[in-house]
Amino acid sequence: MRIINLFLTSICLIAFSCSRQKEVLEDDKKVNVIPNPPKPKWLESGKVTIAIDSNLSHRKNTFSCDSIIIINYNGAFGEDTYMPINDKGQWISTVKKTKRLSAEETIFIQKIFGSKSSFTNPKMVFCFEPRIGIVYYKNNIVIAQSAICLGCCRMISTAKLGNGENYASYNELTSKKLISFYDKLDLE
Repeated sequence: MRIINLFLTSICLIAFSCSRQKEVLEDDKKVNVIPNPPKPKWLESGKVTIAIDSNLSHRKNTFSCDSIIIINYNGAFGEDTYMPINDKGQWISTVKKTKRLSAEETIFIQKIFGSKSSFTNPKMVFCFEPRIGIVYYKNNIVIAQSAICLGCCRMISTAKLGNGENYASYNELTSKKLISFYDKLDLE
């Protein structure tokens, strides 16, 4: 009789333990489930005509534009990043502040992005959460755009950069120049 009681007690303990383990696993699943990150919202108002020219290059100022707009925005949504304007000409809804660059500021941007030396010995950090957008206009049409992350020294542009790539890391000296330039624009 004693052996039977011991056996039944053992079976009850094992059964309770298994059911408790299942509850713990289910609770862990609830905690470890990563929800899908939100996707950006795109504005219906203020649409622009967009005609991105993938043959453009920043190298040696090979493309001209009428104006450049610099933007303080959030271009990172989870693992995905976005340019300030989508293919439909809609602005991302996270734009905080914009400014049209002067002729002198435009020359600075073109020199930095077009210089091969800006991308030699790049700083290698990989967060890429763009907070600066640059939109290039010609005849009131968006012909190119770029997104920059000052935190990790990476940028992406629809026009080829000075190193011949569209997505690249820039070096510490270029980082200092861009941070100083951005701070003077007072876009925060």
